[in-house]
Amino acid sequence: MTRRASEVSLVAHGGAGAVGPREERPERRRGMLEAIRAGARVLRQGGSALDAVVATVVVLEDHPLFNAGYGSLLNTDGAVEMDASVMVATPAENQAARFDVKAGAVAAVSRVRNPVRLARAVMENTRHLLMVGRGAERLARRAGIELCRAEELISPRARKRWRERMARQGGAGAAHGTVGAVAIDARGQMAAATSTGGVPGKMPGRVGDSAIIGAGTFADSLGAASATGEGEAIIMATLCRAAVGALARSNPERVARRAIASLIAPRGAEAGIVIVDRRGRIGYAHNAGSMQVGIYDSRAGIRQLWVEPLTGRPGS
Repeated sequence: MTRRASEVSLVAHGGAGAVGPREERPERRRGMLEAIRAGARVLRQGGSALDAVVATVVVLEDHPLFNAGYGSLLNTDGAVEMDASVMVATPAENQAARFDVKAGAVAAVSRVRNPVRLARAVMENTRHLLMVGRGAERLARRAGIELCRAEELISPRARKRWRERMARQGGAGAAHGTVGAVAIDARGQMAAATSTGGVPGKMPGRVGDSAIIGAGTFADSLGAASATGEGEAIIMATLCRAAVGALARSNPERVARRAIASLIAPRGAEAGIVIVDRRGRIGYAHNAGSMQVGIYDSRAGIRQLWVEPLTGRPGS
């Protein structure tokens, strides 16, 4: 059976959390648009959804204003520890209802410029799902992924914010953020990727939702999702898996709103989510102070926006 070409879509987020400095917004907008253009270029050239979400996230990891890769927040020791994951659902050949699903993740890595690439290497080059610390970094070397000194990943902005936080609050912090992307390509493959430097003031060794399949990242035959926000709450809710499962009964926008309102808000937590379904429809929602998204689809092209937080109960 020949599959009908899917509606191509890509949506990325730049993290849900406290409202950042207004003067950073123009540069964050430029960074998000650059990331979406990178992913859209892959899809326009007939590339895979997996390639598109990785390309998108790599650009955000390389930008100092996003909490991933070079822009990662520092732990209480003043060091970078990053988490990332990828997941992909690929239509099986000649089997219209079946998808092959794979995933890979890394946690607490400190010497890899683009953890999302290492998460993909775990998926493609090992029989494992999640690798951490030095073992993951050894895999990077074998996979041809460049290693660097941990200090090279600490941006001046991150160091300044860490010093201010430690002086003001002894390491505590309310801001959070992560980057991620979801996409569907013309062949119907759906993919999700998520990457983070973690929460401010985190203890060394803390792992958040971005490394946990089903929590911060998920994809199957119904769709794909990437989350951002308070990792502990997202893990407890298995947010992305629950949201993708709900696509069997509703559209992505409604699913996103209900997931945040019913699984996150009752916990007194803040989070955001982006979703794409197998028809190429997208959804996004959050209940934090701010969340930035970038979108590409074959009809409306590329756009960027700041999403208003949920208020009250979502519509039915």
